[in-house]
This record gives sequence, structure tokens and C-alpha cells, in this order.
Amino acid sequence: MLHSFKGARNLLSLFDEQQRLQLLAHAKTIHLVANQTLFSKDDPADNFYLVNCGQIKLFRVTAGGDEKIFHLFAAGGWIAEMAMFLPSPHYPMNAQAEVASELLVVKRETLLGIVESSPKLACQLLGFMSTKIFSLVNNVDKLTFINASQRLVLHLGHLYQMQDVGQDRVQLQGPKRVLASQLNITPETFSRILGKFKAQGFIEEQGDCIILLDKAALCDAVELTLEIFQR
Repeated sequence: MLHSFKGARNLLSLFDEQQRLQLLAHAKTIHLVANQTLFSKDDPADNFYLVNCGQIKLFRVTAGGDEKIFHLFAAGGWIAEMAMFLPSPHYPMNAQAEVASELLVVKRETLLGIVESSPKLACQLLGFMSTKIFSLVNNVDKLTFINASQRLVLHLGHLYQMQDVGQDRVQLQGPKRVLASQLNITPETFSRILGKFKAQGFIEEQGDCIILLDKAALCDAVELTLEIFQR
């Protein structure tokens, strides 16, 4: 089962080989069909998960009944590992399969047992969690202080830095409606911005890929620096 952890090095790199084997000792694999619930908000957080294949969305439902998507996890993504360390662990959001998915389920008690026996690992996990929190704060800043066009271009820049699918292209991760929700943009506004960028000759669309025809002009148009596309 160790092959399942490919792409999840941010977390697993903190564990030595013996700790990884211990983590897997009571782990199990589950399968979800499309739209099946993994867990609901306020459920007891007894497990955390690794996506082996498929897509899992993390979301909340607003008071008005609208679905607000916070993240879409693909293969290699860990789900709810931070919730394992809450004093009274409950899941803060809902999780549901977007498509048929396979996940590895790891027990909270297994993780805590390993951490309690290794002060070094505990310190490393503190650093890991702090980095994640810092990243989340940056995301809040992006959603609060910049406009919709800038948020979209910043997201394209982030994908460009993380991916290696071609010199001047990025691959969108998940449906556009999900991406729009993550960026706090309505689907109509999202499509309108993409259409404007295409009309201006900055980008092209090829399926789920965005071809970056003129990164410098795209950044100038939304008052961002070209550094966001540096790898």
C-alpha cells in the first residue's frame, strides 16, 4: 500500500519508515461513488484520509442554502489531518465525492499514538501545521483584498508553478463551477472573465487546459507582476 502515498510527501516526509508502517497497520481502503458523502460537518473526526484516486470536495452550506466549496482534493491529497489535533475533534466541513473515488482511511488514534512517542515528529508536525495555516491566511487575503480577475490570474499562476504540463499551459483541477466557488466568484463572472481574457488574446482554452499566450500582458491587465508565473 505504500505506493498510495505517492504525491503526498508534504505530510509523509515527516515520518520515518517505521512510523509509516505503523501508520498503515490499521489503515483501510474505501470506495465512494459520485456524490456519496465521506463525512458531514460536526461529525466526530475519528479518521483522516488520503485520496488514492478520484476527487473529493470540501464544502459548507450557507444559511441561504448555497454550497460554498473550499477545496477540491485530487489523488495524493490528505483530508482532515489538521482536525485530528483538535481537543474535541469534529469535522468543520462536509466532504463528498465529486466522482467515483478511492481513499485510504487512517485512524486518529493511530496518528496520535505515533506522535506521542516521538517529540521530534511532534515538532515537525507543528511546523507543517503552521505552514498550512499561513497558506490559509494568504488565501483569505486573496479573497478579501483583490478583485475577481486578480484572483483568477493568481490561481493560474499558482497552478503554473505547481504543474509541469507544458511551458505555457496550466491544467484546471476540477469543474469550472468548483474553481469559481473556491475563488469566491460566481460561475457567470468566472466565464465572463475567461471570455474577456480570450478576446484580449491573453489565453486560449483547450479542454481543461488554459494556454497562456501572453503572460506579461495578462499580468499587466490585472495589475499583477509577472513573478506569479515564475517556476
